[in-house]
Amino acid sequence: MNEFQDKVVLISGSSRGVGFALAKELVKRGAKVVINARGNKRLDQAKSALQKIGGEVVAVCGNIGVWEDSQKMVEKTIDHYGRLDILVNNAGISMRSYFDKLSVDVCKQMVDTNLVGSIFLSRAAVKHIIKAKGQIIFISSIAGLFGIPQASIYSTTKGALTNFCDSLRIEMSPLGVHTGVVYLGYIEHDPEKRILSSDGSLIPHNHPAHYSQEKAAKIILKVLQKRKKKAVITPIGKLSWIAHKISPGLVEKVILKAHTCKWKTYKRYLGLEEQDCD
Repeated sequence: MNEFQDKVVLISGSSRGVGFALAKELVKRGAKVVINARGNKRLDQAKSALQKIGGEVVAVCGNIGVWEDSQKMVEKTIDHYGRLDILVNNAGISMRSYFDKLSVDVCKQMVDTNLVGSIFLSRAAVKHIIKAKGQIIFISSIAGLFGIPQASIYSTTKGALTNFCDSLRIEMSPLGVHTGVVYLGYIEHDPEKRILSSDGSLIPHNHPAHYSQEKAAKIILKVLQKRKKKAVITPIGKLSWIAHKISPGLVEKVILKAHTCKWKTYKRYLGLEEQDCD
């Protein structure tokens, strides 16, 4: 029996990337999917692509950092399908800047999208998830497991999702609701995807890609299937997580050394200029 057959799944930030890959895997398994993005053009393209493989899809344009938009997403889901079984809080933006150079506007964008958006959408959906004894999943990052330099607000927002998820689990597991969090590592990005610099201008992603979007999506499916509490994706993510649990002080020293010395892998991750180190 396919556990996703006829399940209604709402995925924020799903016009591309891991969110779109997850939507694709779900419709292949018979789920009814609601996708979301802030722009209509890309959203319409994603909807068409999913429909071409036989997906039953609803597309809702909106900014999850705006309460009214989050409400609209859930209302349209219920109006069309009559229920909501799974919410995947996937939408997020990244940044790269030292904190003392980071504009207040970028700080607000990060918090509104990565944290407030997950809170708003979960709040809008929660009564329907409880009714369905369904699931709420948060897509975080290995940067949410410990602080990463030049990603301070990103790390903060992604780390906060852990406590939010844990709190909801304690509150709602007696009601039959599952909550889980997935920490993505180095996943391939769409070529046009950008991250925010200190002043809000867009710069390209140049991170290494250890896993494809499709592979990441299939791991998220397993989290849903097994109703797992947490999953860390990619080898470097798992290694970092284990090392931090064993010795957080050592991990901090290694990150500090890598940051100060601009190690090759570290430079590739952050796109930094070369710097000699004794």
